[in-house]
Amino acid sequence: MIARGKLSGLLALVLAIWAVYLVGLVAGMDLSGFGVQPRNWEKLYGVLTWPFIHADRTHLMNNSVTLIVFGAIISLRSSSRQFLGLSFLITLYAGLGVWLLARDASHIGASGLVFGYFGYIMTRGIYDGRISSIVISTGVMLLFGGMIWGILPTDARVSWEGHLFGFLAGVVLAVRYQPGRR
Repeated sequence: MIARGKLSGLLALVLAIWAVYLVGLVAGMDLSGFGVQPRNWEKLYGVLTWPFIHADRTHLMNNSVTLIVFGAIISLRSSSRQFLGLSFLITLYAGLGVWLLARDASHIGASGLVFGYFGYIMTRGIYDGRISSIVISTGVMLLFGGMIWGILPTDARVSWEGHLFGFLAGVVLAVRYQPGRR
């Protein structure tokens, strides 16, 4: 019962992402214009909407799996409100980084948020001071450490900038917010 309450924010986020994808699919709409469009003042809203937009089902599935895994790790160690606040701040900080410094393209997908969670979990293991956080971050590093290569420009179709700024946002937030550190 406790876990379900703690996971309600994650569930709401994942359902919203899927709902946006399904609405676009059913309506036959290309929603990529709601991604981050660097240095375009008219599309600044993309800084907040980009995690909800996906190119196709494979893109959505790949992001959903890691979003759920990392989101559950964070959710079970915080309240739904804290989780959603962290998700919002990662989206905002990473989106602003992409908007200011990324190449001219439409940057879409929840992978910036996923990389933000990854950076947050890894950094919490260092700054939290609790054995459980160290064990969790070590486990995540062993299982998902190869993700770190996603912050390098290896594929022109992938927003490595979104990955990089998401990761950095997660690191900054883990250092900045250390609830209950002894």
